[in-house]
Amino acid sequence: MNFCGIITNYESLICVWNYYECGTFELTINKSKANTSKLQIDNMLIVNKDDEKILLIDKVETTTNKNSKTMKVSGTCIKGIAKRRIVATNGYDRIAETEAENVIKHYIKNHLVESHYDNIRTPERDVSWIKIAKSQNRGIKTVWQARLTGLHEELKHISEDTGLGWKGILNRTEKCIDFDCYKGRDRSVRQVESGNTHKFLEKYTHEEMEQYTHNVLESNNKVPYIIFSETKRNLLNAKTTNDFTNYKNVGYVAGKGENENRLITVLGNKTGFDRREVYIDLNNIEEPDELNAEGQKKLDTYKTIQSVEGKVYQIPNMEYGKDYFLGDIVTLESDGMYEDKRIIQAKEIYERNNITVELGFGDKVPSLAEQIKKLTQRPIQ
Repeated sequence: MNFCGIITNYESLICVWNYYECGTFELTINKSKANTSKLQIDNMLIVNKDDEKILLIDKVETTTNKNSKTMKVSGTCIKGIAKRRIVATNGYDRIAETEAENVIKHYIKNHLVESHYDNIRTPERDVSWIKIAKSQNRGIKTVWQARLTGLHEELKHISEDTGLGWKGILNRTEKCIDFDCYKGRDRSVRQVESGNTHKFLEKYTHEEMEQYTHNVLESNNKVPYIIFSETKRNLLNAKTTNDFTNYKNVGYVAGKGENENRLITVLGNKTGFDRREVYIDLNNIEEPDELNAEGQKKLDTYKTIQSVEGKVYQIPNMEYGKDYFLGDIVTLESDGMYEDKRIIQAKEIYERNNITVELGFGDKVPSLAEQIKKLTQRPIQ
C-alpha cells in the first residue's frame, strides 16, 4: 500500500464498474512515458484519486511498432480479489437467516480475511491488507449455503438475489482495502405518490430538464428524479433487450433419496401455455423447508432478461457521479412508455481529456459462456 507514482498522459483508459460483480479495465499507454515501469502484475491503480475506484493489474502486454512500444494493461476492479478464492469447505458453509450485508461479509471474512476450512483456521488463505467495514445490517433477510464454489460467484449471486451491492474502498490511514456493502438510491419517478406522475413528466422539454434543480423535491424528503430518454436527448444509441429464452416459472426440485423415495417438491403455479418447467437437482438436501428455499433460489435464476444500454449525455443536474450513481434506480422512457431500472453497470472511457459514460440498466444479458456454465452446473456430490 505504498504510493508508486502518477500517470496522466495515457492514450486511453476504459473502466467497467458493476454493481453486482467485479468490473474490468484496460489502459493503453506508450511505454516511453513516465512511471510505466510501475505498471506491474498485482499493482493497483487509483482512478482520478477516487478511493472507491481501485483497479488490480492482472495482465500486461507490450507491442513494438516501428520505433515505439505500446503497453496494454488490463485487469479487474479490486473486487476481483474474490476470484482468487473458493468457498473451501468439506461440509457446507451455511449462514442462518440474516440481512444480506451480513451474508456477503460472512463469506468475505471466512475465505479472505479470517479464513476457515470448516472449523479449522487457515491463516495461509488470509490477505492481510483486506478488512471488513462494520455492518449496518443493510438489505433483505436471507439464508445461504455454499460449498466448493467460486467466492466471487457466490458474492455475485447473493448481491443479485438481494439487490445489495458491494465494493472495495481504499483506507489510506490504515493502508488497507475496506470491503463494504451499499444500496443504490431510488431516483425514479415512482417516488412521487401520484397516478399522474408519468403524464406530468411527458410535458418536460429538454430546456426544462436543464433547469431542473435539487430543490424540486425537498418539501417531501424525496430525491430528484433521474430520467433517461432519447426524446429528451440524454440517452443516445439505446439498445433494448427483452429475452425470455431461458425463462422458467415452474421447478421440479429433487432432494435427497433414491428412485421413488426421492424427496421432490414443485415450485410455481403457472398453467397451460404460460407454464415453463425445469428440473432442479439438489440431491444433498433432505429437509423439505430447506429444499423449498434453495429450490426457489435456483428457479429465480431462470428469469427473463430485460435490459437497456446506451451512452449518457450529461445535462446540468443530471450528471453521473454527482447526481446519480452506480446501483441507483432511475426511470427510462421510450415511445411514451416509462420503466424503472437499476443502473447495474457503468463503462467510463477516458481519452483525449474527454470522459464518455455508457450505462447498463436492469438485467445483464448473459454471455454464451455464462449460459453454458449455468446449463452444465451441478451440485457437488
